[in-house]
Amino acid sequence: MQRSSTALATFASTVAAFTLIIPTAWTGATTTSHQVTTAQHFSIAPSPVVSSTAYNVVFWNSCVSAGFCVAVGTQSVGGQNQPLIEQWNGSSWSIVPAPTPSTTEGVELQGVSCVSTSYCLAVGFAGTDLLVEQWNGTAWTMGPTATAPGSNSQFIAVSCTTGANCTAVGSYTPVSSQSSLIEHWNGTSWTLMTNPDPAGVTGTLNGVSCVGPSFCAAVGTGVNGASVISTLIKVWNGTTWTVMPSADPSGADDELWAATCLSVSFCMADGFASGPTTSTTLIEAWNGTSWSVSPSPSSPAQGDSLYGISCVTVQSCVAVGSANTTPGNSPGSLSNAEAVAWNGTTWSLVTAGNTAGATQNQYNGVSCVSGWACVVGGYSTIGPHIFTIVASAPIARPGYTMVATDGGIFNFSAPFYGSQGATPLNKPVVGMAEMPDGGGYYLVASDGGIFSHGNAVFHGSEGATRLNKPIVGMAATPSGLGYWLVASDGGIFTHGDALFYGSQGATALNKPIVGMAATPSGAGYWLVASDGGIFTHGDAVFHGSEGATHLNKPIVGMAATPSGLGYWLVASDGGIFTHGDAGFFGSMGGTRLNKPIVGMAN
Repeated sequence: MQRSSTALATFASTVAAFTLIIPTAWTGATTTSHQVTTAQHFSIAPSPVVSSTAYNVVFWNSCVSAGFCVAVGTQSVGGQNQPLIEQWNGSSWSIVPAPTPSTTEGVELQGVSCVSTSYCLAVGFAGTDLLVEQWNGTAWTMGPTATAPGSNSQFIAVSCTTGANCTAVGSYTPVSSQSSLIEHWNGTSWTLMTNPDPAGVTGTLNGVSCVGPSFCAAVGTGVNGASVISTLIKVWNGTTWTVMPSADPSGADDELWAATCLSVSFCMADGFASGPTTSTTLIEAWNGTSWSVSPSPSSPAQGDSLYGISCVTVQSCVAVGSANTTPGNSPGSLSNAEAVAWNGTTWSLVTAGNTAGATQNQYNGVSCVSGWACVVGGYSTIGPHIFTIVASAPIARPGYTMVATDGGIFNFSAPFYGSQGATPLNKPVVGMAEMPDGGGYYLVASDGGIFSHGNAVFHGSEGATRLNKPIVGMAATPSGLGYWLVASDGGIFTHGDALFYGSQGATALNKPIVGMAATPSGAGYWLVASDGGIFTHGDAVFHGSEGATHLNKPIVGMAATPSGLGYWLVASDGGIFTHGDAGFFGSMGGTRLNKPIVGMAN
């Protein structure tokens, strides 16, 4: 059942980076925050250029935190196009050195995907060959060459879930007609993936988004023998790529340019539908089974196009592009940047920043970071020169969900997906984990029983297992296709696509484990003990602990920062301890509480 409490709302304290659990008249278990994009106004940030006469364009950007973003494109140097890479350090954008191929033909980086501040992969083309460049946390280097079995090869987009799992898409010419190109990077080498286009169709893939090794969606355009342009969508199931029916508006030439997926059951793709003299925005949505048109607005202009899209939850997406401001849809038309935002129900136009004095403004890519901002990249035309645009709009986090030990749910400005409040439980609920797309949540009991709500899928439990020690917490994988459970002795239980990276089950602990947090990549996790001791597994990096600190009250939970470069610990009196890039936003350490704090979530 759904419940609310005035007293609980009075004492619940939400801050910009995390949510504390402050039970009042009940004994709580844990809470999770719900994020909503309020990208109502994009503001342009200063963007560096090589010179006042340079040709600079950002085609795509990728952010992992408020302190690290990468934007890639092309720049004109000495009359030749060369790779352009700009990076955000938390306060400003700067151009960083990018390896330049020896070819004298055009060189462009068209896509980039970052999984951390120490790994990014950028793709594009150099003349008629594929181009790959990598970031190792210090410098960009030329990546191992990817080859296609034909000519005129180009990568247009890439999506990485780890440094050893990236998928790049584009096109190449096998013999005469153009074909879709998909290649996979395993951390060492590239592999050409089989992905046949429909019979008689010339295909190009412009965008791709993956949520793990077993699910990706790639989108683009296909042209048949009659020169009719239609959307092209392919889905990867871990074994094969399959062409999926797409929902093209009737009678229009339609194109898709970008995709964003949060889980196997939620993706969005954007582009445009063209008529004889104009175009309108086009957005399609994936529900795990089929694609359908998600109605989107167009400006009162003659031509609207969307080129980038990013979601942080199923109720929080932004799509960006441009809108012509002069009649017709011909090259050289005046245009302004355009942005639309999704609130879980409808798309609406929002304010897009434009460069003063520019005749053309266009947003090409967008990357949204939970709890911070949506960042866009593109270009402006002033006279004969073209300059990069970088802009951003803040994201608010007004909602959160709490769960009690009886499985009752308390939701505040966040969706309710069900509870166990009216169910007789064998053991009390001790934790919860939200689906990465915000469309559901899991509850876990101390005996390892799992309760799934919303689009959270059951992947198994320990409910029938004889446990050495009770379960004390859980964490969901970034794909939403699995989860970890942790017991008080540090034992780890994996379900779905959650992989085992080690445990403390055979370790003599000074104090029991009380919580865990997964890394953003899903390739590791932290465990925390009641004395504040931290244990790292997989790619989880140690950023400090409270193991040698005299604590007023025991630690009861932890949460990782979105970048994975830090974490917060919370004590039962509400005291907060920050490590790595975790900022301090306040605590309940000096407040008289009716009941102790029992956990936290970011």
